Amino acid sequence: MLALWGSQLGVEPAALDRDGLVVVSDHRDFAAQRRATIRTARGTLLLAAPAEEAIAVAEPAAYSSDVEARPRGIGLLHYLGDPPAGDRDPRVRSLAPADRPLLDALQKTAGAAETEEAEVDVEDPLAVGIVERGRLLAIASLLDESPDAVDVGVLVDPAERRRGLGVAVVCEVADRAARSQRLIQYRCNRENEASARLARACGFTLWGVLTIASQPE
Repeated sequence: MLALWGSQLGVEPAALDRDGLVVVSDHRDFAAQRRATIRTARGTLLLAAPAEEAIAVAEPAAYSSDVEARPRGIGLLHYLGDPPAGDRDPRVRSLAPADRPLLDALQKTAGAAETEEAEVDVEDPLAVGIVERGRLLAIASLLDESPDAVDVGVLVDPAERRRGLGVAVVCEVADRAARSQRLIQYRCNRENEASARLARACGFTLWGVLTIASQPE
């Protein structure tokens, strides 16, 4: 995880592996528009744009408190240590661009908000799903996060939840990704408790809480 975030932020991983409040100079366009923190078991990383680095260094507690007081979004960052245990579900099959109409129908059923959070696509490097009676009931796909990491997205038909479909498709893509020795990331909004439970059911472990706030006026 530290190697992934170190690569994204352009810093040595060891710089992130410290206790307490740690200021990280974030040169991404993302940081120029927003303030953000990542709270882990070790401490809290303050992702400060170069123009705000001096402010964060001088008053790290105030910087962190400002982000916590004005959150625009809070996400949970999960990572998979070992491949999912158990047998794979025979209902799961690979998806391809030809399955686009099935995905369009599922996304319409799930709604815009859930579709946006899911970030799934039949044209991702790997996509699998469960199709019954001509309907796509669940899909999970992998999006390349970096050369060494992939991000899991998942979407399940609201009427078909609590049947284990989400676990089945996520475990399938996670198992395939694990064979390539790449780090597997699962992100979800903090308020999406069902998604967080799904991550845990597939063997993912919560590593950090990403909180994003707008730049103060």
